[in-house]
Amino acid sequence: MNKNLITLIVSFLIILLVGFIDKSTSYDTSNFGDTVVFYPQHQDDETLWAASAILEAIQERGADNVYVVLVSYGTGIKVLKDEKYSQLSNMQKYEYREREFLDAVKQLGVKQENIILLPRINNSESTSFELMEQTALNFEHRFKNVTHVAHTYKYDWHLQHLKNGSVIQSLYNSGKIKHALYFIKPQYEKDIPAQEKIVYKSQSPTEKNKIKNACMAYKLIDENMQREGIGYQSDHKSFEKLMNKNRSILHTPNV
Repeated sequence: MNKNLITLIVSFLIILLVGFIDKSTSYDTSNFGDTVVFYPQHQDDETLWAASAILEAIQERGADNVYVVLVSYGTGIKVLKDEKYSQLSNMQKYEYREREFLDAVKQLGVKQENIILLPRINNSESTSFELMEQTALNFEHRFKNVTHVAHTYKYDWHLQHLKNGSVIQSLYNSGKIKHALYFIKPQYEKDIPAQEKIVYKSQSPTEKNKIKNACMAYKLIDENMQREGIGYQSDHKSFEKLMNKNRSILHTPNV
């Protein structure tokens, strides 16, 4: 048989075999379960530290399966200690922050029905980590394959952020939830071993625009809309860095 013909036949058989392997083998390389739940402690945490991760979760699992749970009132922020807010009740201050938060998560593509506001459920006007734990367990019972994404439990100066992460880490260590990830501030990236680090970077114009719009939701000042740009005033440098880098950094649990 002609060598060229033999070569052609062999090449054709290899192509068929490779095509068969590709179609018959499916690998899920996602770091997320079928349902993904993010737990920002304060308004703007979900944008500053997890925006690209939220976008990736929605892209991979669909908006129906991505939830955001706001844990704290967020009224202890320095901006709200200004004299102009002194006549507002704690709940009225929270509502200013809530309006920014709801706008931002909408810009990221989170569905309204998938947003859970623990301050609206918790009537004590102080953060309830027990309610956060109960909410996480409810998700675990409702769905078969859940990824819980909280603040870091070890790389942060903010005590509430660390407590937030430790709630999820404790549930994970005790076997009450099966999968957890933790988002961090960029300055702590160097502290995470490479094998424990996951980095999401939004690169398309559409993704970058969503992040920018979420950031602008925390910058908007409009008296008629009762918007004061509180989040942006509190940490404008982090917002500017996010819009420049468009990254979220997560780490895996260390048992």
